[in-house]
Amino acid sequence: MNKFNKFAAAAAAFALAAASASCSSPEALTIGKGTQTALTVDGYEVPAGVFIYNELYAYNTAAYELYGQNGKMPTVDEVKDHQFESMDATDWIQDKATEQCLDFVANEKEFEKIGGELTQEELDEIKEFVSSNSSQAMFADNGVGAESLTKIMSNNYKREAIFKHYYGIDAEKGCSEDELKEYYQDKTTRIKYFSVSMTDENGEAFGADEKRRLNDMVDDYVKEINAESSNAAKLKKIDECEKEYNEYVEKRNAEAAEKAAKEAGVTTTTTTTATTTAGSTTTTTTDPYANEVTVTKRTTTTVDPNATADVTTTTASEEAKASQKAYEDYNDYVFDKLGYYTAEKYQYDENTVYVIIKADIKDRMTSADLWNEDTIESLLNERYYSDFEDMMKSIVKSYVPEKNSSAYRKYTPFKLNLNM
Repeated sequence: MNKFNKFAAAAAAFALAAASASCSSPEALTIGKGTQTALTVDGYEVPAGVFIYNELYAYNTAAYELYGQNGKMPTVDEVKDHQFESMDATDWIQDKATEQCLDFVANEKEFEKIGGELTQEELDEIKEFVSSNSSQAMFADNGVGAESLTKIMSNNYKREAIFKHYYGIDAEKGCSEDELKEYYQDKTTRIKYFSVSMTDENGEAFGADEKRRLNDMVDDYVKEINAESSNAAKLKKIDECEKEYNEYVEKRNAEAAEKAAKEAGVTTTTTTTATTTAGSTTTTTTDPYANEVTVTKRTTTTVDPNATADVTTTTASEEAKASQKAYEDYNDYVFDKLGYYTAEKYQYDENTVYVIIKADIKDRMTSADLWNEDTIESLLNERYYSDFEDMMKSIVKSYVPEKNSSAYRKYTPFKLNLNM
């Protein structure tokens, strides 16, 4: 979970919008005593600065929705005159801002409920981040001061703390580290492979003789790899086979170029250079896992076999579908059919053959390698964050906001400085 996601996204988006918008310099927005609180939720008073920030964020979301439709950043008036989800822009923006404020309150209250406390390191990070950003015009000119920004940033940290409290390692709704490792191992594997192309550098298919030669080479590579006495030796051997194949391709291309030159009556001087295909290694390395990739098990989706294809489907989309199917078939093969440490020949698509071997992911499950804090955090979010959001939404559903109508009128979004 990114602590800075909402804050940083708004800052970056407004900065980009600035390149397309005209500049204006209105008076900085001041907050009167009667409008210091924008709304009250379950007894919690939401500061106007927090509400305004969420309006700015919602406005930016609206602007980028139009950007996606029209291919250019809209003017403020264009956003103002547009309807979003059948609502006037003002109502839509304020509704979204109100929803974000409800989430804000839920985080504050739940953090207090669990007895949460931010660490000094987190407090220092918040202070530094706010100090670096509070002077931005989009905040300073709209009455979103350092105090409000501190509350917003602290709220992000609190939300993360709530998630860890309920869904972290050995937490009430989470799992043990061993269970998380098992989850990772079930969906992730290690692969070493290289591809053998049945087409030339121009994408033209080889003739039958060359295809036969290439297939024989692949068969020999597979035998050589599997003849090795240890798993480590097999993983090393596949690199050697790839190097041998690359050298063959280099020689074949040079011969083809020389032949073409002779047929054209051109005298050439051949210079030998070291070239390799994508993914090959050209330098010596001590990395025991060089050229390996990790593969994640795909999520299966249900496709209606009786669905009628759109008659306007283009060739490009058909190619994309074929490419997607080739990947899905490959992914299923890797997880369901390919055994550990036995090299195989795999026909990826019409023009590509793989020499491939699968290794046990458990061998790399150490804190110095794949099993680190970032991996653990990412997996917890992947596995539980949807459940966490549902939990927080259930809390928000019980809230009935008491809006300060004076504040909502005063801070209506199109009275804010949006041209920056």
